[in-house]
Amino acid sequence: MKLVKYDSNSKLETWKFLGIGTNKPHELNNFMFNGYRIYDNENNTIIKTNLNLKQWIKDNEKPQVL
Repeated sequence: MKLVKYDSNSKLETWKFLGIGTNKPHELNNFMFNGYRIYDNENNTIIKTNLNLKQWIKDNEKPQVL
């Protein structure tokens, strides 16, 4: 993860997730562009997420081979 912004007044950090694995470059680019959240460390809550993770998983899940 990479800290991309810090607001000292509200003590909010914006981090970008950098550790995703994929064999499809466009998936990685889309995730990196949209995959961030703003997290409040004092209240331990997510303030804003710019990624619908459930939808991303649904769109990118692979059928399991038994």
